[in-house]
Amino acid sequence: MDFSHLSEPVVAAVIGATATVITALVQLRLSWRKELKERERGQPITKKSRRGPVIAVLALMIAAGVGGFALSQYFVSLREGDRDALRSDLQSKLSEINATALRLEQARTTERKQIETEVQRADASRQGEEGAAASAVVGPCKPEGTPGARQPCTEQTALRVTVCASVPATATVKEVQLYIRAENSKQPWPESRVQPGQDAGDARFAEKFSERPEDGGAKQVCQGFANWSHEKSRLARIVVKYTL
Repeated sequence: MDFSHLSEPVVAAVIGATATVITALVQLRLSWRKELKERERGQPITKKSRRGPVIAVLALMIAAGVGGFALSQYFVSLREGDRDALRSDLQSKLSEINATALRLEQARTTERKQIETEVQRADASRQGEEGAAASAVVGPCKPEGTPGARQPCTEQTALRVTVCASVPATATVKEVQLYIRAENSKQPWPESRVQPGQDAGDARFAEKFSERPEDGGAKQVCQGFANWSHEKSRLARIVVKYTL
């Protein structure tokens, strides 16, 4: 048995019980020897001499009670030690469970962020394939000068606008598709496509597009447009194809 974790009262009780037992045994031995000598001499046994064993037996009973108490306290301390060990082990297991749950939550959060990032990339890629569109209506050119002496509109005096489509700042422009048609025309857009710098009947897109930054993590892809027709309003449209 390991008595190292016993409390001070229990240790004192064990020591007292042990001392009492030893004393009682010594007293019993002395009384027994004394009684044997008196019998050898033929002397009668007195009540006083008989009290010795009785007292020793009582002492043994008391010592046994004290020892039993000490033993019970020892077992109680063992149970308390087991309970403390069980509590400590349980707390350790709970800590491990909490740590595991935290790691799982972090992993789940990371995985969710990765999935969201992939979905955003897929959406952005699909949008890039479809293209970002923008359009503008440009009215007819008004001849300059006084009535009867007005100068006809030319490309130099044309109405000019810049048509811009917004794309992500990290996008790489693959192609800018250009379309021109009359404002109220029902002509399909594929049939209205023109090339940069192409004359489309007193209207023309610039030969090159430009880029400029925009707030919110985006940028604008712009193409200049000019309309010098004095009769028709034109609808200019651009579609920017890009990749991330």
